[in-house]
Amino acid sequence: MVEERSPRTVAEWFEQGRKCFHKPDGLGAVKALEQVIELDPAYRHPDGDNPYFYLGKIHEVEGRLDTAIVYYSRALSVDRFDEESLIGRGSCYTVTRQHQMAIDDFAKLLRVPDRQRRVPRKHLLYVIAENYRQMEDWENAVYWAQRALAADPENQRHQELLNEATAKIKKET
Repeated sequence: MVEERSPRTVAEWFEQGRKCFHKPDGLGAVKALEQVIELDPAYRHPDGDNPYFYLGKIHEVEGRLDTAIVYYSRALSVDRFDEESLIGRGSCYTVTRQHQMAIDDFAKLLRVPDRQRRVPRKHLLYVIAENYRQMEDWENAVYWAQRALAADPENQRHQELLNEATAKIKKET
């Protein structure tokens, strides 16, 4: 049996962390990724990944959303347009009812050209509309739901959100 040697460089620690993350071995991933941060707090892999994103995702999955938000924010300090960290942080903000901050993160992603962004525009439009719905800001919910529906006319969820928000506005007038 061949023994694996311990990582020696920051890049090797990062790869060890990603390997553990994908196993999944959360404890091993945290140990390795924290070592990366200790060695080089601004480390960024050539493919754009950084340890803070993975630590954010681990904490999000474990339900520690406030800690996840901190790590996603740190990831964004390394790369302010890290798509996965903006999505992760925006999702955590939504769940913790920090809707305006969630909207800000998702709207920032909309400013990235479609051809450079992995997440489809229609999904971003919908999550923005959903955050406005949860805030009971019906006019903005209608506006963003209309945009989401225009981007994906057959989507039933988009139509339902638009119908609900429109009904709430009619009821208030």
